Amino acid sequence: MPIIIGAGQYVERLDTQSIPALSSPMQLAALTCQRALHDAGVAAGDVDCIAVIRLFSDSARTWASPFGGSNHPPESVARRIGATPTQRIYSATGGTEPLHLMIELLQAIARGESKVALLTGAEAIASERFAVRNGYEADWREVFDASLDKRDNPKRFASNAEISSGLSLPVHYYALIENVQAHQMGHDPRQHRHYMAQLLAPFSTVAAANPYSQSPLAYSVEHLEKVTRANYPISLPYSKLLVAQDAVNQSAALLLTSAGHARRLGVDPRQWIFLEAYAQGEDQYLSQREDLGRSDAMARVFTTALAMAGATVDDMDLIDLYSCFPCAVHAACTVLGLPTDGSRPLTVTGGLPFFGGPGNNYSLHALAEVAVRLRGAPTRAFVSANGGMLSKHAAAVLSSEPARAAFLDWGNDSDFSLDCADIPVRPFIDTPQQGDIISYTVISRKDKADIGIVLAETRFGERFLASSTKPDITGSMQKISPIGRGIVVALQDDRNVFRFHSA
Repeated sequence: MPIIIGAGQYVERLDTQSIPALSSPMQLAALTCQRALHDAGVAAGDVDCIAVIRLFSDSARTWASPFGGSNHPPESVARRIGATPTQRIYSATGGTEPLHLMIELLQAIARGESKVALLTGAEAIASERFAVRNGYEADWREVFDASLDKRDNPKRFASNAEISSGLSLPVHYYALIENVQAHQMGHDPRQHRHYMAQLLAPFSTVAAANPYSQSPLAYSVEHLEKVTRANYPISLPYSKLLVAQDAVNQSAALLLTSAGHARRLGVDPRQWIFLEAYAQGEDQYLSQREDLGRSDAMARVFTTALAMAGATVDDMDLIDLYSCFPCAVHAACTVLGLPTDGSRPLTVTGGLPFFGGPGNNYSLHALAEVAVRLRGAPTRAFVSANGGMLSKHAAAVLSSEPARAAFLDWGNDSDFSLDCADIPVRPFIDTPQQGDIISYTVISRKDKADIGIVLAETRFGERFLASSTKPDITGSMQKISPIGRGIVVALQDDRNVFRFHSA
C-alpha cells in the first residue's frame, strides 16, 4: 500500500531593508526536500525518483525568468540533497499537477516500480521582481546532461478564438466566470465586490496564522472590497487582493513510499498518511460551456471522489478548496453544498490570494499541510485543485486510517481520469454580426486604454467574443452589468469590435 511519510514547506520572505537572499527556485525546492526527508527520518540516498512540478517560468512567456533557470529541475534538486534517483520527472503545466503526479508516483510504488519518491515544486517570482525593480543581478542557470521525463500538455487551456480576442491571462477568463456568477446571484457590481470580499476574508485569517504564508496578513471585508492604490483594478470585477498572488518565494515537498518499505526504514506509523480516493477530469473550452458559472467536470470529479471514499463533505475534518479566484471557491461550494459565509473553514493554508499562489505548485502546499495535520488522529481531508480556466480538476480524500484506504485499486493502470468528452458545448463562430452579451470583463491596462471584452451568443445559440476600447463603452460596462444587452459587431484589424445595439 503506497503512503505519504514525509512533508516539508519553506518560505523565503523579502527583507526590504537589505539585499535578500534571492535564492533560486531550485535552492528553495532542495531546502524543502531536506525538510521532508528529515521529517520522515529517511536518507536522501534512499530516494529513487524525484518529480518536480513545472515552474511558471517554463509554463508561459509571461513569467519567463530574467535570471535563467535549470534545464533539468529534478537533477538540480538531486545534486543539492545528495540523491541519485533512477527516475527524474518534470511535470506538465497546470494547478492539478501536484495531485496528478502524486497519484502517478503512488501507483508506481504500489506496482514495485519505485521504493521512495520525492515530489517537490517551488517558485521564486517575488525575488525575481524585487531584483529587477532594484537593479540586482542573479544567475540561476544550471545545465545537466541526464535523462529527463519531461511532460507536455496534450491540449491548450484556451482556444485560438479566446486568445485572439484579447483574453491573454487567466484572470481575464475567470472574470468572465465571476460576472456570470454575479448575474446568477442577482448582484450588481457593488454587491458582488462585497460578496467576494466576504467569501475570501476568512481565508486571509487562516493565512495570517500560517508560518509558511508569503504575506501573513489578515484582511477585513471592508479592506478587501475597497479599491485603493494597493488594491488596484485588474480585470473587472477583480482587484489585486482578490486574486492569486504569484509574487512568492515558496516551496513544498512530499515523501512517498509503501507501508512495507516504511517499516523497513523505521518510519513511525503515526505519520503514515493514506489516500482513500482520487478523481480527475477536464472540461470544455470556457467560451463554449453551457453555463459559464460552473464546471461540469468539477462536479463529476468531486462527486466521484467522495463516492469512492464512501463519504460526504460533512465527513471531512479538513478541507482545502483551490482558491485562485473567488468564482472557483463559489463553484466548488455550490457543488459540495458548503457555506460561503465563513462558518466552515475552506482552506488549510490560507489560499492563493493570501497564503500565496506559487504557480502550478499551490496544491502541493495544501497536501503537505494536510499530511502533517492528519497525523495521530482519526481524521480525513478533502483537497481539490484546478488548472486552466476552471478547466482541469482533481480531488483527493486523505486519511490517517489505513482501513479506509484498503478499497482503492492500485493494481490497475487507470490514472483515475473521468471521461468528460460528453459534456455539452455551444457552437462557436468567428464572424458574427450581432448577438446578446452573456458575460464580460473590462481589462485595466497601465499604458493603454481599458479594453472591454464580451462573450455573446446569436439568436441561434452560437457563441462569439468581441471587444471595444471606446471609453464610453468600457465606462458603461464598469458601472452597470451589460449582461443581456444586444450588440452589433464589425470586423476591424482582424478582431471583432462591438457596440451596444441601443443606449
